[in-house]
Amino acid sequence: MKIFLLVVSYVVLDVISSLLYVGLLLLLFGTMKKIFNMNEEKWSALFKYKKGKGLYFIMVLPHLLTIAIMFPVTMVGFELINFDYKVWGYIAVILLPTLLLFLNLPKLKRSIVNKYEES
Repeated sequence: MKIFLLVVSYVVLDVISSLLYVGLLLLLFGTMKKIFNMNEEKWSALFKYKKGKGLYFIMVLPHLLTIAIMFPVTMVGFELINFDYKVWGYIAVILLPTLLLFLNLPKLKRSIVNKYEES
């Protein structure tokens, strides 16, 4: 029963973490669009800045915020199920989205940079 609770809480916390990341990313895009009056040329310049470093910054900043926000949420979640290794649980919850982000981000960067170099 305890393993079942651990798996369910892991999945729920991982989904919350992923949704929080997507929400923060969309909030960042929306805020930048409003503040800087972004159009296609400005977005292109931002994404091509130093061969994709601008894109990295845009994608990593919300992830760092997600990591900071998820720490207390994960601690409370694992406290509710009386999980003894809360910090290890937090690391496991954050590790999967982080690995997915850093494995897929170079592919995304290459495809965006190649798209803009062709045109």
